[in-house]
Order: sequence, then structure tokens, then C-alpha cells
Amino acid sequence: MRGAMQVKTGNIPIEIMIAGAMLIAMFAFSAIFGLPIVYPTGSRAAEVGIHYIFPLLGVGLMGLIIAVAGDRDVAVKFHLATPCYAAVLFAHFNIKLWIPHINSANYDALYWQTDVWAGPLAAGSIAIRESMLWLIPFEANFYMISFVALFYCSFLYHAIKTPDHFGKLMVAVLLLQSLGTFAYLIAPAIGPFVYEDGINPMVTAGQHTMLEFYRGSITHGPDWIAENGGAHFTAGLAAMPSLHSAGAFLFFLFAWHHAKILVPLYALLLLFILVTAVASRWHYLIDVPAGTALAWVSFRLANRLTRRKDASEDVSRTIDREIALT
Repeated sequence: MRGAMQVKTGNIPIEIMIAGAMLIAMFAFSAIFGLPIVYPTGSRAAEVGIHYIFPLLGVGLMGLIIAVAGDRDVAVKFHLATPCYAAVLFAHFNIKLWIPHINSANYDALYWQTDVWAGPLAAGSIAIRESMLWLIPFEANFYMISFVALFYCSFLYHAIKTPDHFGKLMVAVLLLQSLGTFAYLIAPAIGPFVYEDGINPMVTAGQHTMLEFYRGSITHGPDWIAENGGAHFTAGLAAMPSLHSAGAFLFFLFAWHHAKILVPLYALLLLFILVTAVASRWHYLIDVPAGTALAWVSFRLANRLTRRKDASEDVSRTIDREIALT
């Protein structure tokens, strides 16, 4: 009986453990700092320019394709990980709204100085983005669309073509989102747009709307967040590290190791996201390598955790067989 109990405990999916840890952290921060947990109430994620329904429809369609074209184990993993990822995102955006109340320090001046020292790199990013305008105009919102495309394409490809690595991808994405949330709290910053406008006037307008929410949050406190946070659920500002750069690099890493056919396309999309993150002034130059380092850590940690989980499941099956024979 004792062995059976140990096996049952050991079989808790990693995805559930990560999501549970994030929710526990969210509730702990809420209780310790007296911060309200808010729910998205807007019909559109105004700050990122995407209607809430589109990611949901995309996930639903992706689940249907995986169920039809993928194997059963992959479909089960996907439908397990989807609510876990939703829970992680819910905690992520709440904590992101709370950053100045959890850690009131601000490192914008320090990060801005690194941009000043490395001025030619920032100028080069702007020049590269400007050179793409004939193909990718500002109003295309390709910064967000390309990231979402990497997300969907990676999950579909690995679910159907490399199912042995699909679970590892799910775990890596959950780890990236979770670790990135806590990384925001270490040395927080708003972003270089507080010093200068980025190249995209549409993005600049959204940044200033988010900055108004940020300042209102600091001035008026938790009650103001409770009243206005739902309508601005995705309005939390956090420059360090760049999680879009991190996500793009993570998907590139999986392509490099497990899907060589995707590498040329992913390399171009990764370059676009890294350049645009700086040119639009969402991020300081230093945020980008910090994000890619986070992606590498998430990739390696997911490798290790899934290997241990697979080994644990092999042991569990062996024990079950031995119990059945006794």
C-alpha cells in the first residue's frame, strides 16, 4: 500500500505542478501585499492589438488538429497542458500588474545607460526595422503575429512530426512563462519608451496607455487596480527580461534540435522579433540576451525534468507489474 501511494504521488504531471506553483505564488503575493486578483473583462487586448477570441480559437483549432492527426498520448498531453498554461498566464498577468507594489525598485536608468553605451546596436535595430517597411508595415502588427505563429507552428509540428519531444516543449513553455514572471521582480524596469519613442507610432500610443495605467496603479494603489485592472489585464509593464525574445528563441532551439526544416524560417522570425523588440522601444538591448538566457535555462530544465519523469514512469510501471504478480 505504501509503495502504491508513492507511485500515485510520483505520477502528478509536471504541467500541473508548474501551474499549481504559479497559482500558489499568485495567491501568496496577493495575501502578503494586499493586492487584488483581477479577471480580464475587455473584449480586446488593446495593448497588444489582438482580440481575446483569436488565441482561444487558435488553441481550439490546434487541439482539434492534434486530436485528428497526432497520436493519442500527444492529444492527452495537449489537453492537459492547455488549462495549465491558461492558469500560468492568469497568474502571470496578475503578478505583472503588481510588480511596482511587490518590488518598488526601478532600474530603467541603469538599463538606459547600457543603451547609450551601445548606441550603434540600438540604431542598427531601428535601421533594420525601417528597411522592412516595404514588406511589413507598422499596421500589420507582425511583432505579435509572428510570435503567435511560432507558438502555433511549433506545437503543431512537434505534436505530429516529433511526438516524443512534444511533452518537453509543453513543459519548457510553462517553465519559461513562470520563471519569466519571477524574473520580472528581480530588477524591474518599465522600458526605454519612457526616454524616447520607438519606431512604430501605433505601438508608442499603446505604450503610453500602459504607462498611464502603471502610474495610476502606483498613485492610487490596490483599490484602483481592482477597479481598472480587468479592463487592462495585459497592461502590466515589465522590460527585463524580454519574454517575447525568450519565447522566439525557445521555439528556435526546439527547431534546431528537433525540426531542422523549420530553422531557416524560424531564424528570420527570431531576427525580426529581436530587432523589433528594441526598435519599438519595448525593450532595452540588455533585455534581449537576458530573455534568450532564460529560454536556454527553460530548455535545459525541461530536458532534465522530462527525462526524470520518463524514468519515474518506467519505474512505476515496473512496480505495478510486480504488485500485480504478487
